[in-house]
Amino acid sequence: MASANKQNKRATRAKAKAKQNRTQRAAAPVELDPNDDRIDFESVDLTDMFKEMIDAQKISQQAMCVAFLEHPLIALVLVQEGEETATDFILAALIEYRQWSAEVDEAGALAWIESPAFQADYVAASDAIAAQTQQKAN
Repeated sequence: MASANKQNKRATRAKAKAKQNRTQRAAAPVELDPNDDRIDFESVDLTDMFKEMIDAQKISQQAMCVAFLEHPLIALVLVQEGEETATDFILAALIEYRQWSAEVDEAGALAWIESPAFQADYVAASDAIAAQTQQKAN
């Protein structure tokens, strides 16, 4: 797990990126290359993923983290963009999810992500998925 300082830097970067993305979405529409099969992060609709996450959150916060991490979009982001950009996307998506699901502002969403309870549930979900993947490989 990354150090607290590195997590804070990532969270700050994701917060700035999320704000930048929202500002860009409000600007003129982007013309996409029809031959590019990569994800357009600024225009991707996260509503279906958020609905799955909110259903899982009724079970537990850790279940919500599992639903998020196992969503095909997250795997696609990792494959297409690499770990650094994927981390930014993950943090931005979590911020947007919290704003959408709990109707809090960006600072409140970031505080939720940085909370020890969320961090513990997120790491536990990630570890559980890694263990399942390892068992399937064996």
